[in-house]
Amino acid sequence: MIYLLDGSETYHLAEKKHQLLSKDDVLPENILTIDGSGKDYSVSDAVIFCNTFSLFNDKRIVVVQDPSFLNPSVKRGSGKQTSSKKKKDTEDNASLLEGYIEHCNPDADLILYCFGFDADKRTREYKVLEKWFQKRVTHVHFGNLSPKELELKADETLRKNGIRMNRDARAEFMLRINGSATEFYRAMDKILLYDKKDLNLEDIEHLVPVNMEINMWKMADAFLAGNTAQTFRSVYEMTSIARNTYQSLVMMLAYRLRTVYNAVRCSECGMSTERIAAVTGKRYPDLDIRSAHGRSSREILALLAQLADLDQGIKSGRMNDREGFEAFLLRNLNTYAGNTGTI
Repeated sequence: MIYLLDGSETYHLAEKKHQLLSKDDVLPENILTIDGSGKDYSVSDAVIFCNTFSLFNDKRIVVVQDPSFLNPSVKRGSGKQTSSKKKKDTEDNASLLEGYIEHCNPDADLILYCFGFDADKRTREYKVLEKWFQKRVTHVHFGNLSPKELELKADETLRKNGIRMNRDARAEFMLRINGSATEFYRAMDKILLYDKKDLNLEDIEHLVPVNMEINMWKMADAFLAGNTAQTFRSVYEMTSIARNTYQSLVMMLAYRLRTVYNAVRCSECGMSTERIAAVTGKRYPDLDIRSAHGRSSREILALLAQLADLDQGIKSGRMNDREGFEAFLLRNLNTYAGNTGTI
C-alpha cells in the first residue's frame, strides 16, 4: 500500500504515522526512513527498497520524510539548464511513482510523509498519486481548523470531558493555542492528565506552554499601551518560564516594533489596509496599527533607536542585559503614562 500523509495539523499527522509504523507484522529493522527534503531528491531509492523481496516474506515500510517533489515551498533553481534538469527530475519521479504503483510490492508499504504542509497538487507527482486515490494510494490529510471551528471543537472537547474554565482561564487558553489545532490537542493531553475539572488562570499558565510569538505580541502591545503590569508579566513568562535571555527580548521586541512601525508609517502615507498588506507582506496590518495605541511612526522609530543602542551596549559589555532592558521599559512606560494619564 502507498500512503500520502500531509497537512498543517501535525499532531494527528504524527499520530497517523506512528500508527502505520506500529503494525504487529513489521519488525523495526524493516522500517527505513529516507530524507526526501533535498531539492533534487529522487524517489528511486525508496522504490528500489520497496521492490526488494525478502526470502522470509518480511513486511517492510519505507518512509520518505518531507518529499521535496510534493513541497510547494521548495524552489528547484532557475535558468535554462536548471529548468531542463528540473523538468527531467520531475518526469523521472512521476514515472517512477507511476511504475511502482502499477506493480507495487504487496509486502511493502511506501509512506510519503509531508510533515506540516499540504502536498502540492500542481505537481506531476501528485497527479500520478491522485489517479490511484482510494485504490492503491491512501491519502490522509490533516488540515488546520478555522478560528470558528476551533472554538466549537474546544467547547465540544471541554464539555465532553467535564472540564470547566472561568472567563480569564478560557481567554488565556485560546490565546496560548494561537489558533492552532495542533497546540489545542497537545494542551488537551496535559489538561486531561491533570486531576482537576475546574480550571482557573493559574492552572492554564501552569499547563499550557507559553507561545513565544503571542507572548511577544502581548508584551509589545502592553508596552505600547503603557500597561506596566502586563508588560512585566510577559517579561517574567518569557524569561523565568520560557527561559529566554534579556538580550533575546531586546531583539524580539525590536522586530515586533519594526512590524508596527511599517504598518503605521504606511497608514500615515494614506495607504489602504489592502495596500499595506501587499507592501509589508503581513496578513493583518490593521491589528499592527491598532497595537500602536495611537503612537506615531516617529515615536516608534525613537524606541527602535533606543533598542539599537541598548543592544550595542549589551554586546560591548558596557550594559547588563537585564538592568538595561528593564530600565528601557520603565523609562518609556513612565513617559507614555505621563503623557496619557494611564498605566
